[in-house]
Amino acid sequence: MRSINLKPRFGKAASMIFCSALVLLSPMKASAKEFFDGNVKVYGFASQGATYTDHHQVFGTSRDVSLDFREMGLITSVKLLPNLLISAQGLYRDTGASDTQGTRLDFAQADYSVPLFDSSLVLGARGGRVKIPFGLYNDTRDVVWTRPSVLLPQSIYFDTLALRQAMIAADGGMLYGRYTHGEHRFGWEFMAAEPQDSTGGATGFLTGIPHMPGLPKSEGSLGGRPMLLGRAFYEWMGGRGKLMFSIVDLDRDFSASPGLSAFYQNGNTKVTYPLFSAQYNAEKWSLTAEYGWISSDRSGYSTANTAFIQGLPTWKNNTSENFYVQGEYRFTPEFWAVLRYDVLHLNRDDRGGREMSRLSGGLAPAHRFYARDLTAGVRWSFARNFLLASDYHYVNGTAWLNESENPNLSSPEASSHFSMVTTMLSFRF
Repeated sequence: MRSINLKPRFGKAASMIFCSALVLLSPMKASAKEFFDGNVKVYGFASQGATYTDHHQVFGTSRDVSLDFREMGLITSVKLLPNLLISAQGLYRDTGASDTQGTRLDFAQADYSVPLFDSSLVLGARGGRVKIPFGLYNDTRDVVWTRPSVLLPQSIYFDTLALRQAMIAADGGMLYGRYTHGEHRFGWEFMAAEPQDSTGGATGFLTGIPHMPGLPKSEGSLGGRPMLLGRAFYEWMGGRGKLMFSIVDLDRDFSASPGLSAFYQNGNTKVTYPLFSAQYNAEKWSLTAEYGWISSDRSGYSTANTAFIQGLPTWKNNTSENFYVQGEYRFTPEFWAVLRYDVLHLNRDDRGGREMSRLSGGLAPAHRFYARDLTAGVRWSFARNFLLASDYHYVNGTAWLNESENPNLSSPEASSHFSMVTTMLSFRF
């Protein structure tokens, strides 16, 4: 039996665990701190996770139990005028190779809204580093308290592929509107912003060039037209039923870093990511589903060193398939469970990955092109400000595993499946 060595992991995490413990043990009140008659509010959270996998690595060296999963945030909101709210969040986050940015300004936005017709219609504008409205969870995914499980569905929200920071916020502006009529509520949002696609694994994701032995990372700058995003939603009976449609449109030009021209030439990537979402919330249970696909169109980039990748017809034009179905049951207000089936097919015309593997000349096994994740989780809010959550995943396929943490994914010996247990303890105020 393989032994589990905790010492290296604990040494790296010790300082953060100590800081988290200080926060967890401090006699803070349950609610946010409020000043100036409630016009200034301060919120915060600190979460520490642990991850174990039997094959492959997720969020650090998880085969030896990884503690590289921690999130700490401090949020401030200031109501300068009755209709003007400024809010910002500073964040420290570490999830192994999937998030190495450390401390960052997560978002900082000014929001001005105007209510009309006895507030049945609200129009507004938001600017700054604006949270990206996408799907059911993207703009509320900061902390485990607002996620249905420790990990969000990785077919839709790509934490393990190091895309969290690029997906969470962008620098620009947004217009929005909401209209309420009886038990019905309609809304829309439109955003134009410069994406943070130089962070994490966003550059590699957009160029389509994997991190492989013998090749440097596809480092460079991305520019061009700002990202365009739209989201429309309908809610019934205050959120009992929800329907939503989101879409992201990207057209980005890649300029390779000096010194890498022998490996990567400049190129262009166009991406369209539509997503349909639905949710029904009863007193004891909730049923949720989201379905989308990512259409990518690439040109340029080609050099002799990467010709074997860029020679694939699916590298230039490809459409993925992303969906999940999820059920939640609340046994008590403090204890509830979640069951989910989450699927990612990197090419929806080749769901088994066999044709993609054949086109790669056997350099990538079929399981690199899909991932089917069966998740069962529980959440226990054992005290007013504390939450303990745990998920068990059985994953067939390796499509959403991080190549930096798993450099041997294409090896013939690489397992096509793995099990994962991830647990997180969180405190908030």
